[in-house]
Amino acid sequence: MTKHIYIGIDVGGSKIEGILWQNGKISSWQKVKTPRTKKEFVGALFDIIGVVKADRKIQGIGMSLAGAIDQRTGVVVSSPNLRFLAGLNLQKIVAKKFGVPVRLQNDAQCFLLGEVRFGQARGKTNVLGMIIGTGLGGAIYMNGQLLSGAHGFAGEQGMATLCITPSLLQREGRLPATLSLARRAGGEYFTVEDLISSHGFRRLGVAKPLDYQNRAFSGDKKAIGVYNSIGKFLGIHLANLTEIFNPELIIIGGGIARARYLLLRPALAEMRKHLVFPKKYWPAIRTSKLKNAGLLGAVSLFFSSPGLGRVAGRPREVANYPISKNNKKAPN
Repeated sequence: MTKHIYIGIDVGGSKIEGILWQNGKISSWQKVKTPRTKKEFVGALFDIIGVVKADRKIQGIGMSLAGAIDQRTGVVVSSPNLRFLAGLNLQKIVAKKFGVPVRLQNDAQCFLLGEVRFGQARGKTNVLGMIIGTGLGGAIYMNGQLLSGAHGFAGEQGMATLCITPSLLQREGRLPATLSLARRAGGEYFTVEDLISSHGFRRLGVAKPLDYQNRAFSGDKKAIGVYNSIGKFLGIHLANLTEIFNPELIIIGGGIARARYLLLRPALAEMRKHLVFPKKYWPAIRTSKLKNAGLLGAVSLFFSSPGLGRVAGRPREVANYPISKNNKKAPN
């Protein structure tokens, strides 16, 4: 029986992580700091792949990257945290270096694919994914297929626009910086990212959202109020997604989503105000519990047909992340 061994890579703004997927489990994990120049980045990427691979014969390398990827060519169109990668055919240079098939996918799409294969979306066919962190990304899995669109950009939600009146912002006690942003945006238009991601917290005068999570969990009323405000706009966005796509599940990941009920309670309260369908048709809204969903999604690019639909050989359950004792343990 042929062994199927793959490498999964997750490229982030601060770190590059790599895993070796062997015999249905993670057998090796490595991490390096993300360099800030193209030359150093490519070198570091080659190094981590080489360390994870060692002398093994692998069948492919799946990569996750935050940004817009042209699915036809493998070219990085843009990456918000790694702007120097724009125009680089990352898929081609990695394939040339290691002589194996390489698949490159947007990080939100890999996150959702990881959830579909191994997480709470397993067994479901109509799911939306959302990552809320420094920015906001999204992905669509409909009728058992991960949708990429004409060029691979389908599912991105962060730049979708909502119309919010300055008077509403004032009534909700927004800080002056918010009103300044409202004026810059023509008085009423905001992107979803402006309202919900870390940009939304900065708009409310909060520089470190994760610190506010701890305060809110401890009962700080001001911190809870901030999450109520962010959650309200998340609820409007969730209602829009539900009306457009009619999913059975919306799964939310990223650092901001770790607030769980602090964010979802006000979001669900607002969401139900804007839905016309009876409640029995509403999707479940959940925060991700899957560790390293992006890495698992990157590996999962090889578990599917070219359309990323049907699983070609169901991988083992990895909820507890079996990891070989002789290698580094994957982080939480």
